[in-house]
Amino acid sequence: MGDQSGENGGIRRKRASRKPTIMDVARVSGVSYATVSRFLNGNPHVSPEAGERIAAAVREVNYIPNNAARSLVRQRTQTVAFVMHGEPETITTDPNINTIMVNANRRLGEAGYQLVVLISDTDEAAERIARLVRSGFADGWILNNLHVGDRLFTVFRESNAPVAVSGVGYGGQSPFPTVDIDNHAASTALTRYMLDQGYRRIAYFRGPNFIPCSYGRFEGFRSTMKGLFDPDLVVDAYGWSRADGREAVRLLLAKLAGIRNDGADGDSGDAGDIDFAGVNPDALDIAQLLRDHGVDAMMCANDCIAAGAMQYLVSHGVRVPQDIAIAGFDDSPDAAASTPPLTTVRQPIGRFGIEMADMVLAQIEGDEPKRIVWLPTEVVPRQSA
Repeated sequence: MGDQSGENGGIRRKRASRKPTIMDVARVSGVSYATVSRFLNGNPHVSPEAGERIAAAVREVNYIPNNAARSLVRQRTQTVAFVMHGEPETITTDPNINTIMVNANRRLGEAGYQLVVLISDTDEAAERIARLVRSGFADGWILNNLHVGDRLFTVFRESNAPVAVSGVGYGGQSPFPTVDIDNHAASTALTRYMLDQGYRRIAYFRGPNFIPCSYGRFEGFRSTMKGLFDPDLVVDAYGWSRADGREAVRLLLAKLAGIRNDGADGDSGDAGDIDFAGVNPDALDIAQLLRDHGVDAMMCANDCIAAGAMQYLVSHGVRVPQDIAIAGFDDSPDAAASTPPLTTVRQPIGRFGIEMADMVLAQIEGDEPKRIVWLPTEVVPRQSA
């Protein structure tokens, strides 16, 4: 009897030392092994009810996933890289990019992944990122603000890595799953609003021409203006920042005043060509100059450009909207914080990060993501126009 008791005791000790498995979690939660596996691997395609039962079962059986072993078996790094193309100074001050990153990071974190940020600001940086892509550095990639013809597109096509692209105007032409807005339609709606308010001589500050959304927004404006469109009132902003907006205003004023370094009239030139020929721009009666040319409004490719333009004009005694109306695009924090608040186009910036994270997670788990997710936009009238 003693021996049997000892044997049973040994059996009891053996059973007590057995680690709970994923099969135990499946049995207690009442769902399949595959569903438990998807939940533990961060797949978003598990119903909330099933997720709650699985989480409760994990606690009940004291199941501890071996993340290191799972990562080795699946050859995963549990990271998703967020790749941005642009100058670091501009990127860090862009409220839209920050919002997209924060929301993507939150969504990925909930699924057990870490977001890492890579900036492609030089050819050398792009080559380093290309090597990281080929090496399997990350399980998935979110691409933001890639330029037209960017060589990284080719790198990602060849890699077959899970990829999602932010709303930069590629739309259905993107080679990867994309989250976007209809920039042309949104700009058309804003232009119609401005025309309905009675504005007719509208200057347009176009965004960087290497980003497709700049073209879509400008074309929406140009096609809606029809016979009222004046190419002499179009100015290229060479970035998305407030500083670029201030520089765009200076260029417009130089065009209107006919002051350029070569003395030519009516030629837009380059922002670097502005030369007030000894005339102090602070001494110009800007409001009068705008009246002389009948310019009654400005539309800008984004809110930061509009906010920078407004800052410059207000600091030089121009009243907004009494002397000139101003409208932006994005409904970023800059829009509501400006004085006066900016009329703009609202796009759901926060959803870009969430939708792209979901696209990447779906691909990581072997599911087919949506090819494109179109997000809604709406005109937001405020006091600037």
